[in-house]
Amino acid sequence: MNTESSNKDKQEGLPGVSKGVGGAGRVSGLLASGSTKDARGTMLRLFKNLARFKWVFILAIILTLAASLVQILIPRKIGQIINIFAGLLTNRTAFDWAVVWKTGAVLLVLYVVNFLSNYLSGILMVRVSQNVIRSLRNQMQVKLNALPLNHFDRSSAGDLVSLLSNDLDNVANTLQSGLTSSLSAVVLLVGVAVMMLIINPVLAFLSMVVIPVSYLMVKYLIKKAKPVFQKNAKLTGVFNGKIEEAYMGEDVVKHYNIGADLKAELSSLNDELYDSEWKSSLVSFVTRPAGDLILNSNYVLLAIWGGRYVIDGVLSLGGFQAFLQYTQMLRGPFNQVLGIFNTIMAALASAERVFEFLDAEETAELGNEFMDAGAVQGEVAFDQVDFGYTETLLFDGVDLKVKPGEQIAIVGRTGAGKTTLVNLLMRFYEISGGKISIDGKDTRGYQAEELRKAYSMVLQDTWLFSGSIRDNIAFGADLSDGEDLSDVDFERIKEAAALARADSFIECLPQGYDTMLSEGASNISQGQIQLLTIARAMIKKAPIIILDEATSSVDTRTELLIQQGLKELASNSTSFIIAHRLSTIQDADRIIVMDKGTIVEVGTHRELLEKNGYYAEMYLAGRA
Repeated sequence: MNTESSNKDKQEGLPGVSKGVGGAGRVSGLLASGSTKDARGTMLRLFKNLARFKWVFILAIILTLAASLVQILIPRKIGQIINIFAGLLTNRTAFDWAVVWKTGAVLLVLYVVNFLSNYLSGILMVRVSQNVIRSLRNQMQVKLNALPLNHFDRSSAGDLVSLLSNDLDNVANTLQSGLTSSLSAVVLLVGVAVMMLIINPVLAFLSMVVIPVSYLMVKYLIKKAKPVFQKNAKLTGVFNGKIEEAYMGEDVVKHYNIGADLKAELSSLNDELYDSEWKSSLVSFVTRPAGDLILNSNYVLLAIWGGRYVIDGVLSLGGFQAFLQYTQMLRGPFNQVLGIFNTIMAALASAERVFEFLDAEETAELGNEFMDAGAVQGEVAFDQVDFGYTETLLFDGVDLKVKPGEQIAIVGRTGAGKTTLVNLLMRFYEISGGKISIDGKDTRGYQAEELRKAYSMVLQDTWLFSGSIRDNIAFGADLSDGEDLSDVDFERIKEAAALARADSFIECLPQGYDTMLSEGASNISQGQIQLLTIARAMIKKAPIIILDEATSSVDTRTELLIQQGLKELASNSTSFIIAHRLSTIQDADRIIVMDKGTIVEVGTHRELLEKNGYYAEMYLAGRA
């Protein structure tokens, strides 16, 4: 997309629609790359992924070669049978049925071998390709868990879905048929050329004149078509992202009556995608008629010249028939190359996108120590911490010390840095300067996965997966190697649900804890979803608890009950509670008041009111 259209999007785009999933500040960064593509490097990397299955792949290649070689021999045998009958008509010689039957039997065996080789090769290539795709999916799953949070801030969810579906399907289809078809085409070209030279060098020369012409044409088309296929792959990801956003934000679209604008935006993008698809298809489909024109013209010339050779006795009738069949076979590989050309180009463009994703910068593992969550006391300290999402610092020399078992409430206006503070605790983002420590040890000394064993977290953005309520709560429990969700003790699950005050509504459901949640948990209310996420956090019983607007979707009475459960849970845990309703955090040991990334006030509820400062202003405004 050019600069002018990009600027227009920024000025006229709908909030949360023309941007990436997540709202303001998120852009489709994955799709903005204009780097040069490396088709050869992508192909080599695909072959590296085949290395684990090399013996199956090699066997499939051998079978493909066998099928191709047998196919090359078949016209020669048919020519021998024709020569036998031609000799009978011209020379009136005795007819030898034994030779005919013998040649026919050999021909039948060749057809059977050709069928079995092609069949077995196809089965093996399907197995290899699906194993490679499974491997790539696993690599992408591991990559998703290893990416820093800011990667998703600039990426479209629709583009990630497109990578895992459309792009991998393109690669799979090409691996299944494109590789063997290409190899078979090359073997047939070489083998047919040799057989034609054996039959008649002059006719063979006339036949192969078309090869350099065809090569130059294909080379030219590849050069012209490659950018079109790359653009098509990008636009598909963007379009999927827009559709996903429109679907997820359907209630917002209807509420603000922006359906017409959204429709116009999607229509414009759809037109771009149509234009890209049309151009790529045009390039693909023009190649075959152009190739047919070249080959048919050559075929007419060969028919005239070869017929003259037969009349003059230079070439036998069977040899001429075999030669014409080889000419048709020469057309087959040529058309094959042209036919799979668009598939290969689309697959390479898709593979490049997949590998770009796999090469994305991962979360930096600054340390290698392991965390013993049971030994954590819960002392947390920020020492001159600097951090900014951009070059401008949000946190500049922030200091904070939290005692073990202390309950800390964090308040402030929107954008003050409350969520950022807990994100830095979890190392979702890396600090620019200073140090964050737990029990006096720098958190950067731990592996990120190990560090998070010390935390139990509930975010304002709730998430539940498709499955039973029981499994969704058990998801928060620490599992040993070899254990799964079914191994979590049911009494622990019920205890966590009771602490979160979710047990009452769960037990009213027909299947209770075995109730299956649909995708996005759309079959229960938002408040109930939030209660389950709190229960999921409570089952972990981590030494440090983080609640980021964890009760924003529940009623005030339920929130007070949850606070009682949290007090029971957090009696031996350090807790950080972010809340907008100041009435719910009055009993906190300390309240931290933040503004523009700075801690402006610290104290108890009563102390801060007595100061008559920033907190008092917020509290009184909330009561007004």
